[in-house]
Amino acid sequence: MFNGVMLTDAIVHVLGVVLISIAIMLVGAIVLNPTGTTISAPAQLAEMLVPIMGNAAKYIMGIALLAAGFSSLLGNTQRAVVLLNAGFNRPTSLEDKSIKWSAMIVIIIAAVICFFYGGSPTQLIFIANVLTGISTPIAGFFICRMIFRKDVNRGLKQPRILQACMVVCYVFCIILTVASLYNTISKVL
Repeated sequence: MFNGVMLTDAIVHVLGVVLISIAIMLVGAIVLNPTGTTISAPAQLAEMLVPIMGNAAKYIMGIALLAAGFSSLLGNTQRAVVLLNAGFNRPTSLEDKSIKWSAMIVIIIAAVICFFYGGSPTQLIFIANVLTGISTPIAGFFICRMIFRKDVNRGLKQPRILQACMVVCYVFCIILTVASLYNTISKVL
């Protein structure tokens, strides 16, 4: 379990996400800031792509938004169902039928909400991301607790570096979540 593969995978994943986020911010700053352009709807993004992609721009933007929604939806759904099953001492394997069926039920409920939601899909994605931002520290707390348990590491050397990294990441996640919630709530009020 802690043979270095998990640590390497986690480091590569985090660095990949950080690099992609930095690239997106730089492109946004370089392209949008000088022109004073603000984006308030996905259709505006599609219009900006028309010179490069022609009439396919609106379809490509639609597929990109759908992919972003499904990426978050599927990853978060599976994580939540696995953690829920773990809490009830049920199987946690992604191949288990209870995980598959529970995830399918959550996705169906989410699809119904999406079809009846009257606002912009960007707002719905934002709401989902805010809820993810709130649930991530809660899940992180339980994951940090789990990695320190002796029965999880039975027969293996305690992964002190991984434990320290998890705690530092968890504290950083809490700080970011609290700051984001504070900024968002203060703007609403």
